[in-house]
Amino acid sequence: MKQFYQAVTLPLLASLAVLAGCSGEEAPQSKAEMHQTIEAPVTRVELGTVPMRAVVPGTIVSDQKAQISSRLIGYIKDLNVKVGQEVKRGELLFSIDSSDIKSQISQANSGYQQAIAALDDAKLDYDRFTKLFKEDSVSKQQYDKVKLQYSVAQENLSAAKSALDQAKSQLNYANVRAPFDGVVVEKLADAGALASPGQPIVVVENLQSISVQTEVAGELFAVLRAGDEAIVTIDAQPEPLVGTIYTLVSAANPKTRSHTVKLSLPAISNVNTGTFARVSFKRGERQTILVPQSAVIDRAGIEGVFVVREGKAYFAMVRTGMEMDGKVEIQSGLELGEMIVTDNNRSLLNGDTVKVIESVDQGA
Repeated sequence: MKQFYQAVTLPLLASLAVLAGCSGEEAPQSKAEMHQTIEAPVTRVELGTVPMRAVVPGTIVSDQKAQISSRLIGYIKDLNVKVGQEVKRGELLFSIDSSDIKSQISQANSGYQQAIAALDDAKLDYDRFTKLFKEDSVSKQQYDKVKLQYSVAQENLSAAKSALDQAKSQLNYANVRAPFDGVVVEKLADAGALASPGQPIVVVENLQSISVQTEVAGELFAVLRAGDEAIVTIDAQPEPLVGTIYTLVSAANPKTRSHTVKLSLPAISNVNTGTFARVSFKRGERQTILVPQSAVIDRAGIEGVFVVREGKAYFAMVRTGMEMDGKVEIQSGLELGEMIVTDNNRSLLNGDTVKVIESVDQGA
């Protein structure tokens, strides 16, 4: 019986040994087939310099804004413009009832005609008395009196002419026109209302020339200078804008202890005054790890880069920060001096062999 077990066991062990040997030879081959060799550029992880910024809220304002009112007292008519309507310089905004003005013109014209007639009579008297005075037919006192009357008539005519011109000029103020190209942003009265000097009726803004206004604390205000640039982010704009400081109000707001700062903006469209903006001011620099933006990839919602160790690529999860000039800040996940793949990394897998085709110097 013992001999029977030995006879059966020995061949069985030999077969298992053969199978084990075969499986041991095939495993390395299948594992090698899973990896690939990819040619890719690499770079060494180094420190870079990024600006330190202070972000404050701001508001879009117009550089050219006018509250249009009437110089006359009268009832408003022809107020046909609407809020949001674009107007050109010289375009009619509204009119003032000119009945009273025309009456004043008529009166002034009547006075002017009377002054002309009075001057004609005075000139006739003056000419006649001048001739008589030369003939010694009238006294000097009589001559001087007529001469004075002629002079007064001339002054009266000049005054009547001025009154008529002034009355006519008032008629020009009855039609109020846009002082510049812009957009009607407010209507403060309706047709039929009584207008008076200094009372705004419509508000016009030039949306082709806009700025951003913000309030900053004294600490930040102390380092800002006219001509400094800042990054302005507006929700309606796909890309941030660059604003330039042109106004720094040194007097602080007594309630908030903050200072007003205005920045000019390039010409933009689809932005209305009053729109919220974020203004990012530079207030220093700091050092941090910067890598090319192309080095950071997304794997299943996780950001990371491929680190090269002994010719092999290994995915390292990272936490990113700000982006600037084609580079990304790495806040954690990498060490200085490590080599990372900067491109052709979309199909890389852990353990793949990297054939370096270019070593990128980040300082270049």
